[in-house]
Amino acid sequence: MGLIVQKFGGTSVADTDKIKNIVSFAERELAFNNQLIIVVSAMAGVTNHLITLCNEVSNLASCVKLQEYDAALATGEIVSAALVALALSEKNIRARSFAAWQVPLVTNNDAGQASVLDFDPTQIRECLNSGVIPVIAGFQGVNANDRITTLGRGGSDITAVLAAARLGATRCDIYTDVEGVYSSDPRIVHNARLLKSVSYDQMLEFAACGAKVLHPRAVEIAMRYNVNLRVLSSFSGNDGTSIIKELKTMEQKSITGIASNKNLLNVEVLCATLKINELCLTMLEHNIHINFIQSQTGGNCSFISPLSDKNKLELLLENLKHNGKIKDFKISTNIAIIAVIGYGIKSDGQVLRSILTKLKSADVTVKMIEVSEIKISILIDDKNTEKAVRALHELIE
Repeated sequence: MGLIVQKFGGTSVADTDKIKNIVSFAERELAFNNQLIIVVSAMAGVTNHLITLCNEVSNLASCVKLQEYDAALATGEIVSAALVALALSEKNIRARSFAAWQVPLVTNNDAGQASVLDFDPTQIRECLNSGVIPVIAGFQGVNANDRITTLGRGGSDITAVLAAARLGATRCDIYTDVEGVYSSDPRIVHNARLLKSVSYDQMLEFAACGAKVLHPRAVEIAMRYNVNLRVLSSFSGNDGTSIIKELKTMEQKSITGIASNKNLLNVEVLCATLKINELCLTMLEHNIHINFIQSQTGGNCSFISPLSDKNKLELLLENLKHNGKIKDFKISTNIAIIAVIGYGIKSDGQVLRSILTKLKSADVTVKMIEVSEIKISILIDDKNTEKAVRALHELIE
């Protein structure tokens, strides 16, 4: 007998028919005498609808408003959890829904992108021991002031992997609307390959660079606690992709896949009294992520941030401008990062040469390049994303 964590994304709980279909996945594990924890996202489209409603009534330009924004967004997962528990109960399977505050899953105060401080397994374990399936609302937590927080878009993955790590699960299955992890986005590259297995470190790069099958923070947790992780479809019987500790490649140099991310902000700041290092520290204190930062003439700078940080970033920069620390700023979304992921690529100059040759042939201008052990990141105009991905995918053998 083992403990299995199943996480179902928004498309897997998109309507009541799909929610009823989840019961068959639970029955399959129960037939093997496994215990089961289910984690759910909001129904497809619900979170976007809630975001729209919040933006219609508020500019969200304060920490207090962002706390209410989190409280509103968290309701989507609570509904899903209750509906899944009801569907299980209809088949005489004992189940109980949990909001994050009931677990509790405790976070810091960072609205919209909260970090988890603790996951108390006591109530979940009591449920399991009494033969009840806990159905946990993903994506959310509660802070020390009893305010609802959210973990960021895709945060239900984090909830599921945390549950698996905290309770020592045999396996954590992430059910989504794709067959698993592909060598590139199959919506862009029609001959993209389904990968049977990917190492934790490669999956982390895929996730961080825009592959939406897994949240990067969930991969970090899985890697830290050695969680047995699978990504698979809730609409087929495919075994999906296993995320494993390491791939045995010896000195073989190979490209595993191509990822892309257009959900980025291109930020230009005209500094006044604030120096660049002070600006960076200020943004980090507000949990705003920065990448590809460049200093420019006169102490000005430009950098890349994730689109999810937009509200916090605008609020911070407006305050710095109001206080005379910066003269002005400009935020645009005309940028994209393409990531070439694989082993041995940093030490092989031929790989970078091939990348630049392919991009030149596709008439794609490179703005910046960043090289790490298993990833080469290229900054380009977002309008060229799809053709750059298709061109670079041809390098995969």
